[in-house]
Amino acid sequence: MEAVFLFLLILKHAIVDVGVQRHLGYQKKHLWLSKKAQLHYIGHGLGTFLVLSPISVSTAFIAGIADWFAHWQIDWSKTNINNKYELSHSDYAYWWLLTADQFLHYTTYFLIIYFIYF
Repeated sequence: MEAVFLFLLILKHAIVDVGVQRHLGYQKKHLWLSKKAQLHYIGHGLGTFLVLSPISVSTAFIAGIADWFAHWQIDWSKTNINNKYELSHSDYAYWWLLTADQFLHYTTYFLIIYFIYF
């Protein structure tokens, strides 16, 4: 069952990070308390809550808060590193930074499942 919930969290990530995020427009993720960026991070937390609520509402709530906070820190850090080094889509470092970003998000989901089940 753990693998199913991990898969659902990854699916949620794809939907919120790619499908939904584009509707928010420019989010100013470099700002610590950007309102539009917070909508994006809250979307991740809410999605995690919905995915995990069949396990336990209280567990899903805690996991949703953890995902919101982790997503915020990961995206804020990535954006500021990207801005500091003025990376563009044509830079190798841009793609490695994006790879690290996604790895950290997937690691967040792995850790959420790990702490729920083990």
